[in-house]
Amino acid sequence: INNFVSPFFVSIVSKFATEGSLIFNVLVGEYGVLIKGIEWPFALILPYVFLFYIVLAFLEDSGYLPRLGVLVDSILRKLGIQGGNIVPLIMGYGCAVPAILGSRAATSQKERIIVASIVSLGVPCVAQTGAFISLLGSHSMALLILVYLISFVTIICAGLVLDKLVPGKSDPMLLEIPNLLKPDIKAMSKKIWIRTKAFMIEAEIPMLLGVGFAALVAETGVLNSVSGLVEPLVEGWLGLPKEATLGLILGVIRRELAVLPMLEMNLTTLQLLVGAVVALFYIPCLSVVGVLIKEYGMKIALAISATTIILAFLFGGIINQIGNLIL
Repeated sequence: INNFVSPFFVSIVSKFATEGSLIFNVLVGEYGVLIKGIEWPFALILPYVFLFYIVLAFLEDSGYLPRLGVLVDSILRKLGIQGGNIVPLIMGYGCAVPAILGSRAATSQKERIIVASIVSLGVPCVAQTGAFISLLGSHSMALLILVYLISFVTIICAGLVLDKLVPGKSDPMLLEIPNLLKPDIKAMSKKIWIRTKAFMIEAEIPMLLGVGFAALVAETGVLNSVSGLVEPLVEGWLGLPKEATLGLILGVIRRELAVLPMLEMNLTTLQLLVGAVVALFYIPCLSVVGVLIKEYGMKIALAISATTIILAFLFGGIINQIGNLIL
């Protein structure tokens, strides 16, 4: 897609902007809005979003999700939540917002907080998954698998800790088990189309704004100033290039934007792993923080957000330091 999009928009922008000027670089430069704003969401993210929605729609329409809740009830009990909460957890791999809203079905406030915390901390949304595959898949599938193993272990550990810290109790599971059905292809297709369209509408505008902001930050020299302030943390502790600071800034807008700028950098295997781990745990995007505030109040939302930031830099730095010792 880049081979077609880039020459097309460059030729148009060249008619009214001089090559190398601020306007030219913001529109079609390294982080050009008209290039990355189309390439990232459509070429790198959309295929994985579409595939996930196909699988999710099949599980929903076949009636298998409630059965899955029964199967994992004994496991999730150890994390302080009942088996029915597997539904919002799975939804979290699509988007954290409906997953957190879906936690309303939980029977206690304790379970709701645990589900929201786990989803915000260790469950990568489908857009992040697409970004991780684009970043790590072509370099090393082992790295991609390792990142998701780290995510899985974190979910387990976070659940065990939160079960001890969050007051309250988990009620017994009461769940209606429907008959297994053969999904209606027409209804399923409509559901997939509605969700995919909604995702692109919700994701594309923040993505364009984020890419535009990235271009301005990079082209005006602000990135160098910010990078100088956080150099001990980003370059020293995490071992990442100063340009990675841009991803940390953009990750607040959209979770996958913490990953995608790394595609433009020539990173080592260790840097790829560190960057992916930091992006995995990094603060949820603005829409997720907004939902957390609405559902649980400012105090809990800030506590969850602060914890994700601390753990992102802590785990990323530990991996970098251990990796350097080994290498």
